[in-house]
Amino acid sequence: MKNRMLKGAHLTERKCREIVYLFCEDLTATQISHITGVSRITINAYLKMIRRKIASSCEKEHPFFPHRNDNSNIPSSVFFAFSKWNNHIYTSALESMNRDQISDLNKMDPEQMKEKSSLMQAVVDISNWKIYRLDQSANGNGRAVMDEISGFWGLTKNRLLKFRGLNRNTIYLHIKECEFRYNYRNEDMNSLILQLINLRPAD
Repeated sequence: MKNRMLKGAHLTERKCREIVYLFCEDLTATQISHITGVSRITINAYLKMIRRKIASSCEKEHPFFPHRNDNSNIPSSVFFAFSKWNNHIYTSALESMNRDQISDLNKMDPEQMKEKSSLMQAVVDISNWKIYRLDQSANGNGRAVMDEISGFWGLTKNRLLKFRGLNRNTIYLHIKECEFRYNYRNEDMNSLILQLINLRPAD
């Protein structure tokens, strides 16, 4: 049977479904390789393809920033904007952002801050695992308020740290995967992924 997941692949569709299932269980490439008996190099190729599909889907749903062409280069920025809209969290790579601009965020007056926060509520720096809030995120005691943005960042940070070092060229795909998992955490992840990669869920 022709493999519809990865052009030129020699794995059976049944094996592909197993890989998708284990990916949905949030296992690493090494763990999936051990369980399936498929080489880690092949597993990495499949996981990258899946993450590209996820990223494209997330980009098309983003309410503020236009999505990239599927064939364009993956952003390599370590700075990301977090936005909340209609009970979903959206992320965007800030490719022109630098640390000097990050410092300037804390110096903006209330009106500038309000204008910025209409599009994004926070900026994160993956290189040092810091989040910078642009909205009203502190209570009267100056303590950070735990909301969905903070919750999403906490889950994302913990999830990415388990990889023990991320390639800068794939950080974007991992962030988009976190966004997708968070927004559809109450859905059947396996069926959603299979639909993204054009494989009909098993009956």
